[in-house]
Amino acid sequence: AQSEAELWFCTNSLLLNKDKTQRVMFTMRSLNGWDGVNEAKFLGVTLDSRLQWGPHVERVAGRVSRSIYALRGLASCVSTIVLRTAYFALVHSHLSYAMLAWGHSSGAHRLFALQRKAVRILAGLGYRDDCREAFSKHGVITLPSLYILENLLYIKKRDNLLTHSDTHGHDTRGKTKLVTPCWRLERCRDGPGYWAIKLINGLPDDFKGLPVNSF
Repeated sequence: AQSEAELWFCTNSLLLNKDKTQRVMFTMRSLNGWDGVNEAKFLGVTLDSRLQWGPHVERVAGRVSRSIYALRGLASCVSTIVLRTAYFALVHSHLSYAMLAWGHSSGAHRLFALQRKAVRILAGLGYRDDCREAFSKHGVITLPSLYILENLLYIKKRDNLLTHSDTHGHDTRGKTKLVTPCWRLERCRDGPGYWAIKLINGLPDDFKGLPVNSF
């Protein structure tokens, strides 16, 4: 496999830096005897061989935890406006990065817990205080809602998607809805190609017709 990769690079007039190149096999099967690595970092995202996103969530959690420590130190010496700006710079930026890829993972609930901790600091709440109103008051979108929004925007920015009216001529109630792709394995439904369409089909037609900025 390595020699094939080197040949591909050579054929396409590309240079291969072996010291900075890693081999990862993406599969849902066990990797007995695999001599490559099980995870690799690419453009700030940690890709594991089974795409379960555990290593990536672990790294994001570490960054957010350090940011929460910084927020706690700032809370006593800056205004709420400044603290909110710090939240978006230190916490939100990590939580929202590449969310379409990993937002469905089981580890996302851990990051949501850290987000709630950060919002409690922003709102001056206690460790166990309810923070639902604080999200709305300070204009912070919850992590699950942010994942839903990213999926919806992903679809809104795409063209030439099939609706049911494109596939048949019947005047049905769902004729304006997008056609949901058929995946043989449930594991393959985790990406935006499936969930984004399911989510936008659940919206009223008036919302779906809004321009991207208003949407």
